[in-house]
Amino acid sequence: MREISEPANLAAMALRMRWIIREQQIKQVEFAKTLGISANYVYLLTSGRKKAISEPLARLIENTYGYSAQWVLTGQSPGKGQVALRDLQSETIRKVKRMNVNELQAVAAFIKALKKTGTED
Repeated sequence: MREISEPANLAAMALRMRWIIREQQIKQVEFAKTLGISANYVYLLTSGRKKAISEPLARLIENTYGYSAQWVLTGQSPGKGQVALRDLQSETIRKVKRMNVNELQAVAAFIKALKKTGTED
């Protein structure tokens, strides 16, 4: 799960949605398309006209972008102990998907080195 490093004043849903979109370096339209919601709905969220979202949508944001559903819904970060292995795996996979060829080759070499040392599960 993504470490939340944003300012503490992101109490409003609109601010959190804009934070996610900006941090992901995507457009609102891409955010909407990825989540299967309308661009107009994203506009309503980011403009503050829509004040809350459903828990299923928050979970989808968590699974897609790695932000805690709890944080998306409430603005409150989960405790460190609540970060699950699947969240770490999901975030890592998302990062790998965005890598260029040179970065992927470096990661592959690192994994190969782990296998040689026997530290990989």
